[in-house]
Amino acid sequence: MTTVPADFADLCGAPHFAHLVTVNPNGYPQSSPIWIIPGAVNADGSVASIRFSTGPGYRKTLNMLRDPRVSLSIHDVANPYRTLEIVGRANLEPRNGWSDVDEISQTYLGTDYPFKEGDGEGYRVNVEVVRAYTHGDFEPPASVALPEPGTDLLMPPHFAHVATVSRNGQPRSSVVWHRRVPDTATDIEFWTGPQTVKTMHLRNNSKAAVSVHDEANGYTYTEVRGDAEIIPVDNHQLLDELTPHYWQLDKYPAESDEPMSGVVIRVRVNKRVN
Repeated sequence: MTTVPADFADLCGAPHFAHLVTVNPNGYPQSSPIWIIPGAVNADGSVASIRFSTGPGYRKTLNMLRDPRVSLSIHDVANPYRTLEIVGRANLEPRNGWSDVDEISQTYLGTDYPFKEGDGEGYRVNVEVVRAYTHGDFEPPASVALPEPGTDLLMPPHFAHVATVSRNGQPRSSVVWHRRVPDTATDIEFWTGPQTVKTMHLRNNSKAAVSVHDEANGYTYTEVRGDAEIIPVDNHQLLDELTPHYWQLDKYPAESDEPMSGVVIRVRVNKRVN
């Protein structure tokens, strides 16, 4: 069984937010940030499962009851270029109380869950790690300052978690730089390579979701869903334009002056959730 390596196990809990991806009945991925804690931890410190709690009526809950395949992406609050994606299967056990939620809340807030309503009916969710993908060997240039709370989540320097769905229906998620497409209200765009997993998925299935939590206040987030347009480019102009908003550089530090082929992904949004 695949596990999260021990040197990335710290991303499986507070203070990091995981962006959970499930698949809606209409085929669009659905993505939202959640609290998580490690489930099964091996003697070597690797993580075999993660755990979270959810209410009975949430869209993600209904999706997992129908199809247990999920993906979670996490970026390090101290270094957002250190990331983890967990591809797994969710097992939902009914809960009748708040003890499970209180346990997780203690790790994020230092107190029992303060927003209780009702009798705590819901589900305890255990996600078995089927595959884990880590990125952490990149030493980024100096970053720009964190944004003030309440800034536009569809613009830099926030980080977007892009959700796609594979040909066989497995959701996936990854972290990207992004911005709102000029002269649009909610469409977003980002640059990526022509052979990345998300590009390959979107060529087959254009349905995408993008969720962003506020880097200055993780309890504020937005999600947009729509259909992706893939635009091949033989340059990294968009990367150059985004770079000064994420790093203290004027343009992207390409390894050579040769054109760097890629694709610009534009998500034409048809739904936004805050």
